[in-house]
Amino acid sequence: MTQEASVGRTYAGQPVEDRQRERRARFLESGLTVFARDGYANSSVGAICRDAGLSSRQFYEEFTGREALLIELYGEIETIAQNAVAAAMIAGASNSPAEVVDAGTRAYIESIGSDPRKARVALVEVVGASSRMEERRQQQRRDWAALLASVARRAVQDGGIPPDDLEIRVSAVMGAVNYVVYDWSVSEPRQPLDHVVQVLRKMLVAAIVA
Repeated sequence: MTQEASVGRTYAGQPVEDRQRERRARFLESGLTVFARDGYANSSVGAICRDAGLSSRQFYEEFTGREALLIELYGEIETIAQNAVAAAMIAGASNSPAEVVDAGTRAYIESIGSDPRKARVALVEVVGASSRMEERRQQQRRDWAALLASVARRAVQDGGIPPDDLEIRVSAVMGAVNYVVYDWSVSEPRQPLDHVVQVLRKMLVAAIVA
């Protein structure tokens, strides 16, 4: 029995759109695994297809190449993380800025850092992968900066911090948080999440809302 027949039987009876969505999801999951394991520069469409159990023809029906897969995968990881952080911050909107930062930090770590593959791809492999990827990454960085700046502006309004150098402080803490999240995600054994959040909270409060 051929691999194509096996895949066809697995999805027998499903609408074409559902089959395409599931196939695309399998490529994204395999891209996550292969990019994290081999590194984007050393990866190949063949390796991704083997991990997914699908053919290169099926791959190119979904993506124009590895770059397109990486960009979509990065966007998916970041969107999920940003939604989680935004939800945590909204839920604690009535709390102090420091407590809002605490909730957002925890949500970010849990979203990206809990899966070492996501942390590797989103924080390491996308950097300098291509000019298109870099444009996408810089836009995402601006989006994160805007979200974090909203907390900082509230602290400014409350008189907790001066308004000067706000953008520089936001940029600095973003880089620091990402380094910590990546190191935590690949550490064996991992330190307790509560401890990491507490350490990051001290740094973020000192830089933005102290």
